[in-house]
Amino acid sequence: MSLPNTKSLLAKLLASENLTVEHGNYPTASMDVKNRVLRLPIWKEMSGSLYDLMVLHEVGHALYTPEDGWHESASKKGNGYKSFLNVVEDARIERKIKDKYPGGRRSFTEGYLDLIKKDFFGLRGVDLEELNLIDKINLHFKGGTIHDISFSDEELEFVEKVSKTLTWADVVRVTDELYEYAKDHDSKTDMSDQLMVLSGEKI
Repeated sequence: MSLPNTKSLLAKLLASENLTVEHGNYPTASMDVKNRVLRLPIWKEMSGSLYDLMVLHEVGHALYTPEDGWHESASKKGNGYKSFLNVVEDARIERKIKDKYPGGRRSFTEGYLDLIKKDFFGLRGVDLEELNLIDKINLHFKGGTIHDISFSDEELEFVEKVSKTLTWADVVRVTDELYEYAKDHDSKTDMSDQLMVLSGEKI
């Protein structure tokens, strides 16, 4: 069985449903939660851990991200709100998928390390301390201590809130708080393009 076929089967087994899995020339992985289509990229150099990371992440969205609530929440708020929502929801679904499949934790660690080495986030030459809070939180939950990002006491309160989201309602509540904070403290309420690559609708 070819690698794409193997990973397609893996995704269906993990999601416990007959997802449609498509492999193609995509910039990254994505999950269409409405039509139940998981799209995976075909890259020249792609480790098994990175492939598994993408499958696990998108299966997390398939299992835990509500299609109705997703669009309703994202469409009623201001510019950049959906990016904030993606970051907070990503942290929740990755935590839940790791709890459901503990054997996948290593794939997350090694997969994100692989992406960082490839400079997939576009961080080379970037002062991480100058990033907006939502960007720092995104990197913190996707790379952990690899990024060595520091937070102020006030910012750590938001990190803690993101880490404790259990339900979709929690995600929306914390996202609202982060978005309002950004209006007063950050230079913009949208995420920089290079850090959107691994936010909700893209991986």
